[in-house]
Amino acid sequence: MAAGGIGKALSCVRRSVAGAAVAVLVAVGAAATAPAAQAADIELLSCAGTGANTYQPGVTAQPRTVTITSSADYGSCVSTGSPTITSGGYGIVANGLVSCLAGGVSITVTITWNTGETTTVAAVGLVVLRPGNEVVVVYQGTVTAGRFTGAAVVMTAALVNATPTQCLTPEGVTSTSGPAAITITQLA
Repeated sequence: MAAGGIGKALSCVRRSVAGAAVAVLVAVGAAATAPAAQAADIELLSCAGTGANTYQPGVTAQPRTVTITSSADYGSCVSTGSPTITSGGYGIVANGLVSCLAGGVSITVTITWNTGETTTVAAVGLVVLRPGNEVVVVYQGTVTAGRFTGAAVVMTAALVNATPTQCLTPEGVTSTSGPAAITITQLA
C-alpha cells in the first residue's frame, strides 16, 4: 500500500475510533452518573496494579471473535473491613467479539487476595479510546461470591502498547500490557 493509502486508512481508523469512543464514553458517563444522583457510594476497596493480555487471533480493525488470556496483579490496595486487603490478582481466559475500534467481553473472574479470601466478579467490558490513542477496557459488574458479595465493581485496563498501525496488519494486535485498577463499592 502506498504511503498516501496508509495515511488515509489510518485517518479513517482514527475517525471511526473517535466516533465509537464518543458513543461509548456517553454511555459509560450516563451509567456512571446515575448512581451518584441517587446516593453516595461507599468505597470498600480500591487497587492499582498492572495487567497483561494476549489475543488469539490478533485484534484488527475488523470485529472478530478473539480468545483473550488476561491477568492482573494488584499490588497496591486500600480496603475497609478486616482483614485488610493489600494486594491481589487473577488470571482468566475469555472470548469476545472485538476489534481495535470497539467490542465487548463478558467475564467471570475470581480474584485472590493476600488474605487468602476470594472475590468472584461477573462483568461486561467495553473498549474505550481516550485522548492520545490510549485504549482502555472498562469492565462494570457485580461481586457474585466471596468477600464483598453484592457490591458494584469497576475494573479498568489500559492497553498502552497497542498502536493504530498494528490494527491494520493481518496479524493485528497480539498482546498488550499496562496499568490496571479495580474499585469495589457498596451503594449507600
